[in-house]
Amino acid sequence: MQDKNSQNAINVINKLKKSLKIKTDVELSEFLNIRPNTISTWKKRNSVDYDSIISICELYELDLNEILLDRKETGAYEAKTTLVTREVQYQYSKEQDVSTLLDILPKYNFPFVVAEKSRAFQVVSNNMFPVIEENSFVICEQISTNEIKDNSVVVLISQEKGLFVNRICKNKYEEKQFILSSENDFYQEIIIDESEIREVWTVCGLLSYDINNQNKFKFINDSLKVINKFIKKESAK
Repeated sequence: MQDKNSQNAINVINKLKKSLKIKTDVELSEFLNIRPNTISTWKKRNSVDYDSIISICELYELDLNEILLDRKETGAYEAKTTLVTREVQYQYSKEQDVSTLLDILPKYNFPFVVAEKSRAFQVVSNNMFPVIEENSFVICEQISTNEIKDNSVVVLISQEKGLFVNRICKNKYEEKQFILSSENDFYQEIIIDESEIREVWTVCGLLSYDINNQNKFKFINDSLKVINKFIKKESAK
């Protein structure tokens, strides 16, 4: 007898496709590494391969309670943090179809992130070394320019000048201006007007990117194919 809180096979399949941002059963079969007609069989029998479902949920940090049950885990934090990898930062900064971009980017659940809006940005420079290493990810919570604290580390997005990961402080001599500085003395200070700032994110955590660890960020590597398709599509426009 089926648990009254569990979902039927079609609901599980539809929720899994929605969480993975895919539309067809064929695409789902590719994610699960199974034959396309296997999903049709699941629907007919009203039964799914739970091992496959659990594996893909663990890989992409999906909530099993949400996928497999009619309820969500009590107290679970629902929001996931989008990871803005180095490959797409130009498009992100230029606001080139950002909503579509955010949909296909990998996401991760960081237990210490409590803000409604959060992002993780890959660091593409060693200007903040040794505090922040190149290729690591800074986990951020969005703030307004009025909330900026002097000498804090932020990710700042300017549509004209791009994406910066720097220490920031207010310019004492010019109102509505900020000074971006680096840990590495090789890099010069940058002065930016408040009007140029589209987004500002305060750094609240740091995650290293260990290319020798096959498990860490495996889900990011699996998502790069999708990201590359998006980049090629934008370049062709």
